[in-house]
Amino acid sequence: MLFIAVSSCDNDLKEELKGDLSESTLTSESDAIALVDGVYNGIYDDGWGYYGSGTMARATDGITDVFDVSDIHYAELETYQWSNENIVAPIWVSIYKVIDRANWALKLIENIDDSAFGEIETKNRLLGEVSFLRGLAYFDLVGMFGGVPLKLEPTSTDTPGLPRSSASDVYVQIQKDLEFAIANLPASTTTPGRASKGAAYGILAKAQLRQLKWAEAGENIDAIIALGVYDLFTEDSFLKLFYESNILDNEFIFSVLSMGESYNIASNHHVKFFTPWNYDTGWAEVGLPATIYNTIEAGDERLEVYLDNYPQLYGGSLRSAIDQWGFAINRKYGHYNRDVTAPGTGYDAYKNYGVSKLSVPILRYADVLLLKADIENELNGPNSQAYWAINQVRNRSGLANLQEGLGKVEFRDAVLKERAIELAAEGHRKDDLIRHGLFESTMTQYLSNQGYPVNVTVNHQLMPIPRLELDLNPNMEPNPSNSF
Repeated sequence: MLFIAVSSCDNDLKEELKGDLSESTLTSESDAIALVDGVYNGIYDDGWGYYGSGTMARATDGITDVFDVSDIHYAELETYQWSNENIVAPIWVSIYKVIDRANWALKLIENIDDSAFGEIETKNRLLGEVSFLRGLAYFDLVGMFGGVPLKLEPTSTDTPGLPRSSASDVYVQIQKDLEFAIANLPASTTTPGRASKGAAYGILAKAQLRQLKWAEAGENIDAIIALGVYDLFTEDSFLKLFYESNILDNEFIFSVLSMGESYNIASNHHVKFFTPWNYDTGWAEVGLPATIYNTIEAGDERLEVYLDNYPQLYGGSLRSAIDQWGFAINRKYGHYNRDVTAPGTGYDAYKNYGVSKLSVPILRYADVLLLKADIENELNGPNSQAYWAINQVRNRSGLANLQEGLGKVEFRDAVLKERAIELAAEGHRKDDLIRHGLFESTMTQYLSNQGYPVNVTVNHQLMPIPRLELDLNPNMEPNPSNSF
C-alpha cells in the first residue's frame, strides 16, 4: 500500500512517498499479528456486514422456519421473492474481502523470517488462524451459493475474475485449510474470538456433514469432545449464557466478538437487529416463529429467551408478541443482555445506545452435542451415545431425559426439534433440513402457512449469484435462482 502526498510547485506535480507497506517492510512478529487482526476484523465488517448486524442470520436461518425476519427491508428474502439478484450481494462482498485479507496475510507472514518470531510455533499459529478464517469464509460461501471462484492468491491486478470452481473442489480446499489449522492451533484459547483446534474440528465436521460424510464428521465431533476443554453453561440460566459478561464461557467454541469501544469502532451492531423497538428499542421486527415456539415444553428454561408475553418499553400491561407480530421475541442478542456496556434497567440500559460487547456465536458446545446425537443416530441408530448427547442439552434446560426406545426416525425428529429450539437465529437450520432431505417440503409448508404459496425446490437451496458479480466477472455463471 502506498500513501502518496501530492504537492504543487511551479505548476509541476511532485510525488512524495510517505510510506510503503510491502513484503520488504513487514518484518516483525507484531506486523504479523496486525495482519491477522485485520482478517478477524473483516468477519464483522465494521459491525455492519458478514457476521455484523445479523446479516448472516437473515440469509441462513432467515429463510427457514426458526427465524422470522418480517422486517420490511428483508421481507423478500424470507418469502423467497428473489427476483432481485443482489438480495444478498453485501454478504458476497464481505466474505471475499475476508478471503483477500487472508490471502495477503498468509503470503506476507510466510515471507517474514522465522527469526523475527519469539518461537516458530507463534508463526505457525498465526498462519493457522488465518487458514481457519479462510476456511470458514469459504464454508459460508459454498453453503450459500454452491461452487464459487476459489481465490487463493492476493488480489494484485484488476484482471477479470476467476470462473466458479465446483462445490466439491471448494470443500477440498476448506478441508486443507482447516486441517492445517488443526495441526497448528491450540486446543482452546483464552477468548472464543480467536481460532482454536476445537473450532477448526467443528467447522470441518459441518463441512463434511454437508457432503453426507457422516463417519468422518463424527470423528471430528468426537475430537472436539475429547479435547475436554468445552462444556455447557450451567452456572446460571440459559438466558444468561448470552449476556455480555459471559462471552468468555467455554460453551462458546468460536464467536465473533465485539469490543464495544464506541458506536463506530469495534462494536458489532448485531444487537440492534434481533428485537422489536417496542420491546427494547431493537431495530427490526424479527423473532422465533410461533410454529417453533409452540413446540417448547413447559418448564424449559429456554422460555426465558423466547418469550411471548413481554413488558412494553413504555410501560403498560404485558403484551403478546405472537398476537402483535406473529412471532415470539428471541432475546439472545437483545439490549437487555448488555450487562457490561449498559448495566442496569430502565433508562440506564440504553446508555451508549448501540455499543455492545455481545458476541455472535458461530459454534457452541450445545451444537456439537446435538450433532453428536444426530450422527450417532444416522450411523448406529438411537444408541446410548446418542441419548447421552441429546440429554445433556435437554437437562441443561431443565427438561427430563428424552423418552427411551425411540426408533431412528423418531429420534431424528427429536434431534431436529431440539436443534431448532436451542440454536434458533444462530444459522444452522438450513443445513439441518438439507442434510435430512427435508428442506423443500418443510419450507413449502411453512411458507404456505404464512400466506406465501411458494413451491420450494432444490434450486432454492442456493441464493442468486449477485448481479454485480455477474456483470463485472465475464467468467462467472449464475445459479438457477438467478432466474426466479
